[in-house]
Amino acid sequence: MNRKSSREAFFLIVLAGVMGFTYTLVTKQGFFSEKKPSLQTTAPNLELIPLTKAREFFESRTALFIDSRHEFDYMRGHIRHAINLALNEYTLHRTRLDGIQKDTVLIIYCDGTECNSSIDLAAKLMESGFSNVKVFFGGWQEWKSADLPAEQ
Repeated sequence: MNRKSSREAFFLIVLAGVMGFTYTLVTKQGFFSEKKPSLQTTAPNLELIPLTKAREFFESRTALFIDSRHEFDYMRGHIRHAINLALNEYTLHRTRLDGIQKDTVLIIYCDGTECNSSIDLAAKLMESGFSNVKVFFGGWQEWKSADLPAEQ
């Protein structure tokens, strides 16, 4: 590689870095993201439930489980009978909930304690008028570790 090629490569790397930095600044993502509102301000009536409670709802068939993960993850495995409503595709697929009564118990989950999409989706559902929304915060990982009913 000659000196001219090295300078051009260096220039392209610096330019890409500046463009990425500018993009995150303008869109307020990544390093520049604004703090999200706390759970208390987003959904003050939201209940986080443990595995035992989620299992009770599952066994009694008195709740609808909603997987908030990406469809790819859902297809690899999910709680049996759960529907997929990925947080990032909520506006596209919210019609999946059209026939569901607003007081139905909804149990929202994602991958586990490292994932917050269940909380964010639960808040959106509550804003949409659903009054009985709960979050199984242990999510798919805890359910799978407990060897509870699942499907792919």
